[in-house]
Amino acid sequence: MFLARKRIETLLDAGKLMEDGTYCKKYLQQCSYDLRLGSDVYVGGKSAPKKLTEAFPYLTLKPGQFAILTCHERINLQKGDIHAGEQSYMGFIAVRTTFKMQGLVNISGFHVDPTHQGTLLFAVQNVGPIDILLKYLEPTFTIFFSEVRGDIGETRGDEKGVRFKPKLEGIRLQDVQNLGGGSVTISQLRKEISDLKRIVLIYGPVVVAALVALIVDVIQHWVKN
Repeated sequence: MFLARKRIETLLDAGKLMEDGTYCKKYLQQCSYDLRLGSDVYVGGKSAPKKLTEAFPYLTLKPGQFAILTCHERINLQKGDIHAGEQSYMGFIAVRTTFKMQGLVNISGFHVDPTHQGTLLFAVQNVGPIDILLKYLEPTFTIFFSEVRGDIGETRGDEKGVRFKPKLEGIRLQDVQNLGGGSVTISQLRKEISDLKRIVLIYGPVVVAALVALIVDVIQHWVKN
């Protein structure tokens, strides 16, 4: 069951779902909350993440570019104590329709674990034909909350079975490494194709002429012998 606006508001007032001071109730919708773009961002091909500020708030994603984005709000989905009648909650996330229509897609997953605390990371790509302009602290993503019935067990563990659930802050080195190297944008591909056509137009006739001359020479040599 997804939570409606009043239920989300009640939980926020009780210090649940998000950390105090990071959310704003005006972004509450009928059954969701619009997350704002955070300060930490990384664009594929760059040497390091960067920080957006109110003085320099804009980020441009060119067609084909990948990026890691964060949200301003800090998520607080602590495990509920079922013995005290408390519920656990999980989240479902998406890019706002405004940016979907421009070609911005989320490629990193669509749910938030019921013990997640801290930053939310969004790996995205601009699959549209034009640049997408994003702005710091503007509503960019949407999160829906749902109750999780029953005992969710322990927090997730690492490969060695050690139980842990660190509070995530900002963009980590491993996140940048997972995104890989530089992006090949549509505009770059268009330029490379144009350059290749120019090379073919310039050198194509020369190559064809040389090939014809070679064939004629071989034929003449064969006839003489």
